[in-house]
Amino acid sequence: MNTKKLYALAFPVLFSLSVSAQQSDCRTPVVSYEEGPHAEWHEDSLQVRFTVRVAGRLCGPTSLHIVPAYISGGDTIRYRTLSYFKPADYRYFRREQFVGETRDDRLVHLVTRRTTPLVTGYSQARPIPAAMRDGELRVLTYLRNCCGCRLICTANLLVTPPDAVAQQPVVAADSAAVPRELPAGTLPLPVTVHRLPLFERNVSFVQPAAEQVKERSEKLTVRINYPVNHWKVYAHYRTNGEELARIDRLLSPLAGDTVTYRVRSARITGYASPEASYEHNKRLSELRAGAMRDYLRGRYGLAGEIISVYGAGEDWEGLRRAIDRSDMEDKYAALAIIDDYDIFDGRESRLMALDGGTTYRYMLENLFPPLRRMELELGYIVRSFGVEEAARLLASRPQDLSHTEIFDVAQARNGDARIRDDRDGYGREYDVALRYYPDDAAANINAASAALIRGDMPLAWKCLQRVQDDPRACIDLGIYCWMCGDTARARAYFLYALNTDPERASYNLEQLGRWSADTQNGK
Repeated sequence: MNTKKLYALAFPVLFSLSVSAQQSDCRTPVVSYEEGPHAEWHEDSLQVRFTVRVAGRLCGPTSLHIVPAYISGGDTIRYRTLSYFKPADYRYFRREQFVGETRDDRLVHLVTRRTTPLVTGYSQARPIPAAMRDGELRVLTYLRNCCGCRLICTANLLVTPPDAVAQQPVVAADSAAVPRELPAGTLPLPVTVHRLPLFERNVSFVQPAAEQVKERSEKLTVRINYPVNHWKVYAHYRTNGEELARIDRLLSPLAGDTVTYRVRSARITGYASPEASYEHNKRLSELRAGAMRDYLRGRYGLAGEIISVYGAGEDWEGLRRAIDRSDMEDKYAALAIIDDYDIFDGRESRLMALDGGTTYRYMLENLFPPLRRMELELGYIVRSFGVEEAARLLASRPQDLSHTEIFDVAQARNGDARIRDDRDGYGREYDVALRYYPDDAAANINAASAALIRGDMPLAWKCLQRVQDDPRACIDLGIYCWMCGDTARARAYFLYALNTDPERASYNLEQLGRWSADTQNGK
């Protein structure tokens, strides 16, 4: 028996054709099992038994097929196919059998317009070579039409070898679906890594959700210097030129390209250091924030109605953080005063009295100046970009790209050819997407896929930790476990992935089986 030839006949029909994402309800009959599926050994043969119930109609040129297949490593033994046709489609199928290469021994039932469910019993045994008795049995149900195939359910039966438990039937816990739960347990950190020759067919890439409106925000903290009790912005006073240049680098692209950008809001918050009275500092922070508003309107033409101004007054929270990070003497005494006394209950006078004023003079010289600052927060909208534009912006302003735009660039730039020529450089665009969308499941799955291809296990582990409960990640989780040497867990992930990505899961199961066999044989 040439089992490789049987595999070649069986599974290209199931997995190599395109899968339709949308099907009419009438093209999806309800398939359930009244009994089984069961698998039991009879000496060297494995018998499959079940009773299936098919309810509903077949619409259009569609046929329903149920095929059991025993899989061990890269070899497959196919059982007799149970097929349901409409009369006209069956005549066409028979014609194919006589003139083409589709001859097979199948059980055929014709589906008419009647609404009564069809109940069919099935039983067949196939001899299984001794070398293949560590495999599993799958009962696959799929719809076929002129456009391809669509897998609608799979029953997986782990078969105990006959020499372990003779004549013991194995029953699927849920005969209508693959395992319902992903393997449990913490994803291991690799100790030994198996470098696999991975390509895009091995891993998963997930299309991100579309971003209808690209809303962005950016924050900037600037420290403008002022003469005592002044609030006007003097461009050439002390280091103000450097600080204003930072504002210019943020605002010039946004204000200068009104086709690409539309600034919707600007919030200016002014902060003061705690010297002088609370009321004075509050008023001074408001005036300085207002002066910054006037500067932005005059310099960049921002509309006054989109700019909001807030004077926060004394920044005691910022001072506390600065004291906590410092190595000044009486550090903990100063922190205790801030924590225990209100600003209107002698907090500042107690700080001034510490160590005869030495502590306060240190804070005045070293910790107070950075507290006198402006915080600018901008909100803006960005237009959409094509792939070529997005590719250029990826190097200069990646923050303006949507997740979808970065994904499209990554898809255009990468492929199996790049893996062969520059594996270490493969998929770096997915890393950019991860930087800007760290909590997005698709970003983590895609970055993990690229990392696995490159062999970057720490990054793959970091990403997969976040998505190990997402069914879309089970292909990558299986690859990761395989590379860590946990082939049992890798196999479990691939089996679960038959639910969501049967073609890729089947391919990885085949590759894993061959790799395991070669490893055992010392190849």
